[in-house]
Formats: sequence, structure tokens, C-alpha cells
Amino acid sequence: MPTASPSVIGTAAAGKQLTGLSGSWGGFGAITYHFQWYRCNAAGASCLSIHGATSPTFALGVRDIGKTLGLRVSASDSTGSTSAFASLVGPIAPKRPLLESTAQPVATGPPVMGKTVEVTTGTWSPVPANLSYVWERCNANGRACAAIPRATSSLYTIANADLGHALLAVVQASNGPTIQNAFSTSTPAVVGSSVKGPSSTIGPVVSGPTEAGQLLVAATGIWKGVGPVVFTYKWYRCNLAGAACALIAGAKTSNYTPGAKDVGDTIGLTLQVGDSTGAAVAYASLVGPVAAAGATLTPTSAPTISGTARAGGELTVDDGLWSAKSTYSYGWLRCNVNGRLCATIPGATSSTYRPSSADTGHALIALVTATAAGIKQPAFSAATDPIT
Repeated sequence: MPTASPSVIGTAAAGKQLTGLSGSWGGFGAITYHFQWYRCNAAGASCLSIHGATSPTFALGVRDIGKTLGLRVSASDSTGSTSAFASLVGPIAPKRPLLESTAQPVATGPPVMGKTVEVTTGTWSPVPANLSYVWERCNANGRACAAIPRATSSLYTIANADLGHALLAVVQASNGPTIQNAFSTSTPAVVGSSVKGPSSTIGPVVSGPTEAGQLLVAATGIWKGVGPVVFTYKWYRCNLAGAACALIAGAKTSNYTPGAKDVGDTIGLTLQVGDSTGAAVAYASLVGPVAAAGATLTPTSAPTISGTARAGGELTVDDGLWSAKSTYSYGWLRCNVNGRLCATIPGATSSTYRPSSADTGHALIALVTATAAGIKQPAFSAATDPIT
């Protein structure tokens, strides 16, 4: 799902052009986008896809007058594809109108039951003498809208009946007998007051060579939030047990290049994620230990664990890929649920490990040590889910 929804900009009048913006999306690998425009009635219902309208821009014509326009953006990455909808735009004015909406009104405020949302006036040409408002309750995609009785202020307090619905305001501008309506942007679907912060289906992942001077890159994972989702990155230098972690000053972006101070240590990433309802924290698996710059033995692909993360199951770690032909030895570590504060599990020195009741509630990490030409280099696997 997008971390910031698709949107449409442009003047809502025949003869003008609308431009769709894809929004911001979290994902893995390159993201590709597909656009599809829809023509809907004045209530944002009975939407029909417009044949051939699959580019980010759309030229408004006579057939669009009095209608609203919708846009669906489909995004694809290495894990699959999903879609999201931009807010409706319109109703579309005729060519050379006496009054036209040049920038869409915007609905602001947390879409949470009991909270208040507000709509801006938008931008009009010429400036209207009067403005009035009607709030509408729509489906979760901001379509098929109906007026909310007595909701005729620029402010609206969200009610129980709005749960699961998107909200928008129709702003009516007038100059004497000339009247033109404009849909505001829609809110995300309203959630209950108990929702506190975004949630993830896939957490953050750090990738890249664990060698001084080589770039590490963080992917945020896939998050679902209410309104725009904002990420804050904090990188930490930890010891071999994933403990004694110290915040790395100035490391505040999705990239980090380990230096000489990191050699022999592990690197951890904490991702702080916020939306209009609150905040959450997620942890990427530790990477490392960091090899010295120019080391002749380094992992080119970290070891990975497969199997069943439950007591009585069996886990297996592969060797990963290395820069030189090597022999391998193994160790297993029992960590907290975030994959930190790890302790070596006595006797666990095989590439396979059967979790026991002592592991319940803990994440596990495998430590693969490669040996080539008398040189040893360890590498952490990603952490398992907590053992059930």
C-alpha cells in the first residue's frame, strides 16, 4: 500500500489537463506504475474506465463536463502488485467557464472517530464572492458519496456512522448567478479511536556488503497506515551479541556506509513509523559483523534460515555466498523479540537446530563462520520470528 496516496493536480475544466501523481510507495526492488482514469457521475458513482486513458495525464473534453474524474494507480514490485485511488476531481466545468477550480480543496485532520476534519477553500478563478460546504460520506476508496445531513460547515466532527468510510467536502463557489462545485480530496477510511499508529505486513530489511566502505541500504518493508506514513531511520553500532548498541550520530537516512569504527561490530537499524493516528517502531535484523575494508573474505549474500519457527520444529541455515571458497562452522544465538541482546546457545554448532521450550518468545539468529586460507569471517543470518 502507498505511504502517501496518489493525487491529481490541474484545473477542473474542459480543455484543460489533469496530471496524476503516483504517491509514495514502500516495497522491495524497482517499483513500476500503471495509471487508469475513470469517468464518474456527479456523486462519484457509476464510474467507468476510460478506454486508452492509461498515462499520468488526461485531457478533459466535452464528455467530462458535469462529471467527476477518478484515477487508480497500480504499483508492482518484486513481491507483487496492489492498487490505490486518488481523490475524485470535479465536477468538471465547461470550456472558458465564468468560475473554475484551479486547485482542489483539501480535507485535513486525522480520520479518527470523534476527531474533527477541516476543508480548505481550494483556489478559484476568479475569486468567488461566496463559498459554502457540504460534507459527504463515501466508500473506503472515496467513491459513491452521499451528503451527510446538516454537515454544512468547513469543519466536521467524525461520527460513529463514518467508521470505514472516506469523507470529503463539496465546496460550492458562487459569483452572483454563477455557481461551480468542487470536490475536496477525500480522507482515508475512518478508523476507531483505538487505532494507534501504522502496522506492517513485512518489516524493514537491510541489505548490502557488510564491509567497511560499502553501502548498506534499508528497505522500509510494507506498511499500512491512516494518511501519509512517515519514516525515521536510526542506525546503531552493536557488539557481537547485538547488545551495547550505540546510536551512530548523523546516520538518519535509508543508507549507511560502515567505517573503520564499525569493523568487528554488528549494525542495527531501528525504523520509527508514524501516521495520523500515532507511531510504531520496527527493527531490521542485525547485519555483520563488519569486515575490514578490502578484506579478502566477505559474504556477498548473507546466510538465511529456513524451517518452522516453533518449539519442536527444525530450522536450517544455509552458508550464504562468499567471496572465496570456504569451509563453514555454525553457531546459534537466542535473542529478544527484536533480534537484539543475543546469547550463544550451548551445543548448537550444526547447520540445523531444533528450537526448544527455552526458545519460546525469542528470535533466533544463526552465525555462520567461513574459513579460507587461514582467514575467518563470521556472518549473521536474519533473525527468525519469535519462536512459538
